[in-house]
Parts: sequence; C-alpha cells; structure tokens
Amino acid sequence: MSINNLHQSHDRQKKNPGEPDAAETIAAHLARTRFEDLPASVIEAAKISILDTLGCVLAGTPCDDVIAIRKVATAWGGQPCSTLIGSSGSAPVKLPAASAVLGNGAAIHQFDFDDTHDQAVMHPSSASLMPALAVAESLGGVNGKSIITAVALANDLSSRVGLAASGRMWDHPWFRAPVIGLFGATAASAKIMGATAQQHVHALGLTLPQVSGTWASLHHKGSSVRSIRDGLTYRNGVLAAELAMNGIRGDGEVFDGPYGFYQAFFRGDYDRGALLDGLGQRYETERISLKPWPCIRHLHTALTAVLELLTKKNLAFDDIKEVMLGLGHVNVDRCRPVALGSVPENHIDLAGNMHFAVAAAIRHRGIPLALYHDTRLADDVITHAMPKVRWAYDATLDGHTFEASRVEITLNNGQRFSARCDVALGHPDNAMSSEQRINKFLDCAAAALAPVAKPRAMQIVEAVARLERLDTIAPLMALLA
Repeated sequence: MSINNLHQSHDRQKKNPGEPDAAETIAAHLARTRFEDLPASVIEAAKISILDTLGCVLAGTPCDDVIAIRKVATAWGGQPCSTLIGSSGSAPVKLPAASAVLGNGAAIHQFDFDDTHDQAVMHPSSASLMPALAVAESLGGVNGKSIITAVALANDLSSRVGLAASGRMWDHPWFRAPVIGLFGATAASAKIMGATAQQHVHALGLTLPQVSGTWASLHHKGSSVRSIRDGLTYRNGVLAAELAMNGIRGDGEVFDGPYGFYQAFFRGDYDRGALLDGLGQRYETERISLKPWPCIRHLHTALTAVLELLTKKNLAFDDIKEVMLGLGHVNVDRCRPVALGSVPENHIDLAGNMHFAVAAAIRHRGIPLALYHDTRLADDVITHAMPKVRWAYDATLDGHTFEASRVEITLNNGQRFSARCDVALGHPDNAMSSEQRINKFLDCAAAALAPVAKPRAMQIVEAVARLERLDTIAPLMALLA
C-alpha cells in the first residue's frame, strides 16, 4: 500500500461521550515519558533529525531576511541566555529564548531543506528543536538526554496532529506546517521546563489561540513569510510553555472540543485514532523523511529517479537531449516558467519549481545551495538546462500529496533510459545513508554566513552522535555559535 493510500484508508474515530479531551491524554504522556522509555530506534531517529535541522539553520544564515530578523531580535535586547546559531564573530550572540527561536527558526526553511513527515505533511523538527535548545540554554545545566526526549516526543506529537487532520494539505486555507507544528514547539518547550501533566494541558491550551498561518505566502510570490515562518510561529511555543509554568491557564478541550483545533481549522473532520492510538508505543518520530536536495518534498520522487539514472548510466549533461517527466496532477502544477534574475530574491519560490529543480539536477548532478545565491549560476540553469526538460500529465500517478514520478532521458545519440520512483530518497523506506546525511550537513555548514570549516563541522556531527552522553548541551552550543 502506498503512503498516500495508507493515509486515506484509516477509519476515522471521534471522541466518545465521557472521554477526556485528547490534550489530557497527550499531556499525561508528555509528562511521564523519560529518555529511558524511548526505544533505541526512536533515539537514533531523533538524533538524525537534530543534526539535519542544525545544518538547515546554518545554511539559512546568509539570507537577507534572516540577517534582518536577527538584527531586530538583537535590538530588542533582554537576558542573553540562548545562542543565535551561526552568529559568527569573536563572541557568540545570545538572546532571550523566544528571541533566539525567532532568529534561528527564521533560518531553517530558507531553502525548504528541513525534514518532513510525508503523510502528516509538515516539518516536525523545525518546530521542536529550536525551542528545545533555546529553553535548555536559558535554564542551564540541561543534558543531551533531555534534548533528545523533547524532540522525540514533540516530533511524534506534531506528526500525529497532522496525521489526524482531514483531507489534502490544500483542502483548507490553513498552511499545515506552522498550524500543526506550533503544538510540537510548545510540547518541546514544556518538556524541557519539566512540566507536570496539568502544566502540559495548560500549555497546549495556551497554544490554541496562537495558532495561525495561511496559504497566502505561497500564492503571493515574493512574500518572506514562507521562508521565515518557523521563527515567527515557534517562538510562541516558548511563550505558551513559560506562561503555563507560571500558573497561566489555557483553553480547555484543545483538540476535541466544539471550539478546539480540529473544529476550528478542519471543520471537525479528523481522526482521533491517528492522534492517540499507540501513544507511547509507536513513535512517528521514526517515520520522518530527510530531504537530500534543497526543494519542496513534492519534487523528490522525480529528482530521485533522474539522479539515479544519471549515476547508474554515467550520463553527462552535454549528452542529454531531453528529459521527459511523467507527473500526477500535484506535480504538473509545479512545472512553471522561471524568469532570468530570479535569484536570490525569489529563491524560496524556485525551491518549489519542478522544472527548475530537474534542470538543476541534470546540470549539476544535484541542487547545490550556491544555485539559490548566485544569479549567474541560476540563470545558466534557466538558459541551458530548463529547455531540455519537458513533462506530461499521467493520471495513473495522481496521489494524495506526494506523488510518484516517471522519467525518460533521451540522449543525443538516440539512446533512452527510463525509471519510476514511488518512494523518494530520504523516506524511512528509502533512507539516506550515514555518509549522505553527513555530507548534507557539511555542505550546509560550509554555506553558512560564517562558513564552518570541516574539522569544526565534524565536531558538531560527533557531538550530536553522542548527545545522550553530554551532561550539558553547552559544548554543542559553543560549536554552533
């Protein structure tokens, strides 16, 4: 069964009379779960997502919007306790926790390179990690086990919240990633703060009135919101948790109630079973996909097929006459014209363009981050590679959200090679290798505003690999400053 069909086939459950709101069940789970309760596979998955997300933050630091947001956050001042990652300079820049989440979170999604739960259709670690690290630094003395636990629990929660939501991502005016992810940001923050079950309930109740995020940033090209949304949104998770820890009471019936999340945002059409079944035994944290290439996840099946053919057949760009894509209705809509000079101002829009991404892949055997910064490099792809890429609608490939793709490459000598990809590279069922994951992090680190040299970058890799053995996260944050 495909991942798209699996998402649609689950029988939808609702709350029975007399049952507590799902928020109460979730809060009790968050409060009682310790590092020692986590399966080894969940711990490993959390660490993989942590390293990947740190790389995404570093890669986003040179972007103009990130620099501007960090300038604003720094000007606000306040207690200097939480690190701006990749802040450079002789002394690390430290800000109040919520401000650090704003500055760091704004960098994560600059190239849509952050991890994804392919069924829940959201970015779990973008929501969880920055609040967890910022709060941990503000408290001091927090160990690596606590970070892993917070990320593992928050990633599971936000993925479940997404899995329970009805329909496809564009069936509602709300943009799923920030609307869903804020609950993960709150859960991670409150877990680091040591919240009781009741405090977790109130933190989730204080999250509900802060939920926001519409499709406007994708439909109005040139908006900064799509790329900075993680900073704008997830700092509010810190606020919700901190208020709850200080006795502020949140709204009740957060998920199941008549004014709760699913009624307000999804017309009351949701699957309570997807939210609660197997809580504490099955962790969606293990089902999170990484992105091998900096672009939206929709494009990754076509890119997987194209790049596998280039590698297996040792095909050179100059030998390629045409690349023909067979695409479902979702991906056909992502094949759009690109104007010269689109980089760097509209780099986030290019990250969602199938035509440009496949053209870049045949030109560079991948999508280098430099392509989104360098007008000359991007215009070269637009001028010389995009004319080689064509596509046709294939109704058999229509899917729920992330569709399979077919590829046929024709060479100048008439040879043809074809492939189909149903599960993109980076999915747990087609996972990136350890070498691929580390190389992605090294590329991101090298692309930072203050480029991180390989020896230091490898120290970060090693620190995350042994994160559960760190008595405090201070050494890791020092490497990231």
